[in-house]
Amino acid sequence: MHKADNGDCVSIETESEFILVDGGTAQSFDSWKEHILGQVDKIDSLIVTHIDNDHVNGVIKLLMHPECPSIEQVYFNGAEQLFGRFVEDGHVDHRADIKLLSLSEECSDISDKEPIGYSEGISLSYVISKKGIKCNDVVNGEALYREKCVGFDVGALKFTLIGPVRSSLTELKRIWEDALEERNIRPRIISKPYYDAFEQYASNVRELTPNNHQISATEQSSIEALANKRFDDDDSPTNRSSFSFLIESDGKRILYLGDCHAEVVTSWLDLQELEKIKVDVVKISHHGSQNNTSLDLLRRIECNKYLISTNGKSHDHPNLETLARIALVNVDFETEILINYEIETIPDWFVIELNTTYPAIKLLMNSCEVEL
Repeated sequence: MHKADNGDCVSIETESEFILVDGGTAQSFDSWKEHILGQVDKIDSLIVTHIDNDHVNGVIKLLMHPECPSIEQVYFNGAEQLFGRFVEDGHVDHRADIKLLSLSEECSDISDKEPIGYSEGISLSYVISKKGIKCNDVVNGEALYREKCVGFDVGALKFTLIGPVRSSLTELKRIWEDALEERNIRPRIISKPYYDAFEQYASNVRELTPNNHQISATEQSSIEALANKRFDDDDSPTNRSSFSFLIESDGKRILYLGDCHAEVVTSWLDLQELEKIKVDVVKISHHGSQNNTSLDLLRRIECNKYLISTNGKSHDHPNLETLARIALVNVDFETEILINYEIETIPDWFVIELNTTYPAIKLLMNSCEVEL
């Protein structure tokens, strides 16, 4: 788990394959680039789980860097996969493009606190297309979702697709089309500004919709009480569209959950007729948010290593409820919770109770690497 600020940037390496999943924030690129640039000759697969800035912007900076390694394949559900390829035949819809550029600016004003710099205003879909990198080749460049594709292989690694489901991508498209309708934008062609506006808008859409979730409890309580606090689903449509996978290689298994919703995982387990799944590592969804990891989900997972990627400086991640749920479910088993930064917001009482009442649970901070 590379240092990706409040986002994700994870590399998976075998003796013969190198896979990069997400790229964190734009600012975080300077923290993790030294592990890629000049160190990796080829990225066998670049996976971008979904369209949010804390997963996408670092990828844009990587792709535009002159020392970017060759990339065999990208997996990403971006503007091209959802709406089609942009037009480069000289036709321009000036009126629509002006409105789309204005919409991009509007979204940037809302929450783009981490400018990409020299790639400002360039969508990831546009960069991938201009560089001629294959994207979602397993489905002929179209959108990738569970009903359409069981999974794919990257060398010796097997990726089984857990999410997203088709309805989540349909909902994201509907939200975008409603935004265009509301602003009376009726593009005649798919253009570069169309790509830019969609990906900028989608990455900020959760901030354009009300969120009634309470902030995670930090007052003194108990781990058991926090674990049993009512679970409310994440209301972000982009998180709902996130890739999640079961990754298998040489007898080892990773449950990689991106920013997905708990329900997409439990529904996949039901489809596989699996009451429980045994894995070596779980990459916890959405940086340890209380709204993405339920007790019901954790009770269906048998694992002793849980990974959380966040610097703790956004949305109170990781939420205490998620840490408490992991501890409660695994109270009788030697279990590690690994966070890739030192988190200063976890209160002393929580750490003391974890050490005394849940001695089998080890909370390991500034832990970035796991070897299986």
